[in-house]
Amino acid sequence: MRTPLNHSNIFIKTVIIILIGSAIGLTYNAISPRGIALIGNWSPRITSDSLVVPYGYEEGVDPPAISLDYAMMKFQSRKTIFLDARYPEDFQAGRIKGAINLPYEESEEYAPQVLPRLPKEEEIIAYCDGTECESSLLLARELREQGYVDIKVFFGGWQEWLKAGLPVETGE
Repeated sequence: MRTPLNHSNIFIKTVIIILIGSAIGLTYNAISPRGIALIGNWSPRITSDSLVVPYGYEEGVDPPAISLDYAMMKFQSRKTIFLDARYPEDFQAGRIKGAINLPYEESEEYAPQVLPRLPKEEEIIAYCDGTECESSLLLARELREQGYVDIKVFFGGWQEWLKAGLPVETGE
């Protein structure tokens, strides 16, 4: 014969498991070098030029951040290379017209095909998905270390470009 379930006993055990799991997770987060700040300022970071940038951006140290207006002006001049730092699937789904894909997360794989096409003195604008994406910043830093001299970062990225209704393309 089966004994009836004691629901209050199950509830207490469930709460204990959740508390132990939370304690382990919070402890790991606290000691991990990649831990997430539990308390902080989550409002957008604004540069002296009134541009929204990720918290990892260091004004005056990193390549300059640019506005949508500046990016659009450079696009119209056709003298600037737009470098998309997003994953290839995102790039193929939609990008700034004429952009070249160099996904930061896979740059070791793609760099041998892409970098020879980028003159080191040419103006390059790196972008990714939007203001919360740091791939464009990390890619711009990497390119500067490799001797590229005129690199800028468009933090508004794909989302701001698309929202403005500016020229885009899809596919390979």
